[in-house]
Amino acid sequence: MSTASAVLFTVYGARDEPRAAPIAIIANGALQPIVLDNDGWRTFDSTYFGAGARLPIYRDGADVGAVEVSRGMWMDGVDALYALPACREVVPQAEVRLQATITPEESVEFLASSVPLPQKKKADPLPRDASAPGRTIANAVATAGGVGREELQSLDFIGRWLSTGAGPSGRTLLGSYIDPNAGDAGPGAGHTTMILALAEDSAGTQNTSYSHLANGEARAVDFQRVANHVDLDGDGVDEIIVEQWRYAATPDLIVLKYGAGKWSEVFRMGLGWCVRRTDDGR
Repeated sequence: MSTASAVLFTVYGARDEPRAAPIAIIANGALQPIVLDNDGWRTFDSTYFGAGARLPIYRDGADVGAVEVSRGMWMDGVDALYALPACREVVPQAEVRLQATITPEESVEFLASSVPLPQKKKADPLPRDASAPGRTIANAVATAGGVGREELQSLDFIGRWLSTGAGPSGRTLLGSYIDPNAGDAGPGAGHTTMILALAEDSAGTQNTSYSHLANGEARAVDFQRVANHVDLDGDGVDEIIVEQWRYAATPDLIVLKYGAGKWSEVFRMGLGWCVRRTDDGR
């Protein structure tokens, strides 16, 4: 792998003990998976995760500082940073220290890059009210999917404006219903419903540009949430980072790109971190 490649990392974990893990390469404006053998991953670790290396970090379309690597995956004379059960080879990770320009929450969630990713300045203030219009677009998705209003009453609602640069106004409306208990009969049990809707406003009209509706047995429902939005390819419009998961399953990271009035999936990877399992799976 060339050191000139733009590598994306997820920065996650407790605020006082965050880690960085690689998720993709940006090549010619497109996201590509990182596919390496064990020797390749060791070279990757020494290239990007040397002690003192700095990676710029991004949150909601803004450069918000950096992380500094305190130790990489492999060091002479000490155990590897981590291991996974029934896994022979794992994706390397690094322990990092936050150097953020914002106050992080107890659990952090940033996107990092091996090279700076210029972000377009978002000058226009976002509307104050996201709840009412957010419910409108989410309720429309529910109605189109045959989900009655009574099914939504026990769910948590999230409404937000995102300054993405998409659409005529450059802003995206998010409306989401999610079950905080992951099942009406207990976590992963019974029935549940999940809705995520995105829309861009134009002259006061919200045009739905993405929707995800899952309704049924709680263990089989795919939940989604917007985790971040960052301009990855420099076109002035942010990509939206979505986490998708099922109860008791390994989550996926999904990248959505805006074009022709819609958000479409352009990249997906599992966040299991195991490259190769043991022969017996145990």
